[in-house]
Amino acid sequence: MMQLIAIEWLRFKRNPLNLWVTGLFLLVMLGSAAWSGLAARKFRLHGNASPHAVNATANQAEMHDAPKAVDNAAKASTFSASAAAPPLRLPALGGLALSVRQLDFLSTGIKISTRSRHTDGRNSDQLFNPMLHELGMLDFATVFALLTPLMVIALSYGLVQEDRESGVWRLVCTQMPTPWRLVCAALSVRYSVVVLVIFGSSLLALLLDPGISPDTLAYWLGFGGLYALVWFGIAGLFLLLPFSSGAAAIGMLGVWLILTFAGPALLAWAADRHAPMPSRLDSIIAIRQFQEQNNRQRDTLLADWYAAHPDIKAQASGKELPREIAGLPAGLVLDRQIRPLMSRFDSTRKAQFEFLETWSWLSPTMAALQMADRLAGIDAPRYAEYIQAVNDFEDQWRGYFVPKIITNTAWTDEMRRDQPRFAFAQPANPAACQNLIAGQAALAALLLVVLFGSRRRFAKA
Repeated sequence: MMQLIAIEWLRFKRNPLNLWVTGLFLLVMLGSAAWSGLAARKFRLHGNASPHAVNATANQAEMHDAPKAVDNAAKASTFSASAAAPPLRLPALGGLALSVRQLDFLSTGIKISTRSRHTDGRNSDQLFNPMLHELGMLDFATVFALLTPLMVIALSYGLVQEDRESGVWRLVCTQMPTPWRLVCAALSVRYSVVVLVIFGSSLLALLLDPGISPDTLAYWLGFGGLYALVWFGIAGLFLLLPFSSGAAAIGMLGVWLILTFAGPALLAWAADRHAPMPSRLDSIIAIRQFQEQNNRQRDTLLADWYAAHPDIKAQASGKELPREIAGLPAGLVLDRQIRPLMSRFDSTRKAQFEFLETWSWLSPTMAALQMADRLAGIDAPRYAEYIQAVNDFEDQWRGYFVPKIITNTAWTDEMRRDQPRFAFAQPANPAACQNLIAGQAALAALLLVVLFGSRRRFAKA
């Protein structure tokens, strides 16, 4: 067998077309890896400027409102201190270079303050499923998922069919009792070349990212090897068919189109039926009703807040407080009413993502993108946990600042040191990554078993 592999390697490298295909694939993959790795490095070292720009207006506006709303300078300072907090950030994981542009589709920078981030138009969040936009972003993982099958198709094109058409394969079958070994050697050489390109470019992308971890590297390289093996299994099955080389190439391209585009579209449709996205219009109507109700009950809610905080001496009348300050308790109640509405979107996106993961073995391309999102830390389940952590911290933040704002407490350096700090360090889910790898391994094993069971068909000239 090793002698056959050596012969096939000599045959492979003497074909200029194989060298051109490999070189072009390597160039594109290395370019994408360098771009993604440097983008991930820039994000970690300097932060993403987009959320800062989005929230800068809200920060400036809220700080500008405070001195106008509050006559006392000390209270204005406390109000400004609460408004000047930097946005919270979703910490990326070690695989950020694999899916760095997906951060543009997520509200990873969230501004918290005494205002409601759900109703303040100056601080709006995006509400859509990033899984539906995966193929529109040319990250390294997307380039890898799209181009690897095309390289496999190009390198295995006409491997047996052209020899059959020219009559060479009949001669091979008369000279070898097991011609399938020759096909196996040829596919092994091409598989090794593809895997070397994948591993080299993946190492470049991940090593350029300062946040790389050994687990991320192992998971991605293992998945990449299995992903290539799946497509070589498909290519091997097409070599069995008694078609012309052109018909076999068209057939493999058709399978690529189905598994890459049609399959994910059908699975996304099934995921939407499995966990339908709530109506945004109904949510907006409900939020407007909550706002109207809270506006009518501002004084009552302020009195209830004083009753719940007996240690804080109430003002002679709620009207003596500026409107922005007197409305803080009503704003807290409003957020408690709105959060269940907003959490439905996050929980639905999480359910859809997990549904797609369960069936991702039907679409290797989608599985590759989901693996990249998991390793980058921007998958829907982790994002839902991040939003829950933000909500919990926001409650803690308001519990610290609102009493000080209402009671006209002077802001001091000691308070600055004691103010709450946000911490979210949810690691990648190893079980989910292992399930994605297991799905690819099972699909590759199934294809290879079918191919090995049909190996005698190669002897038919």
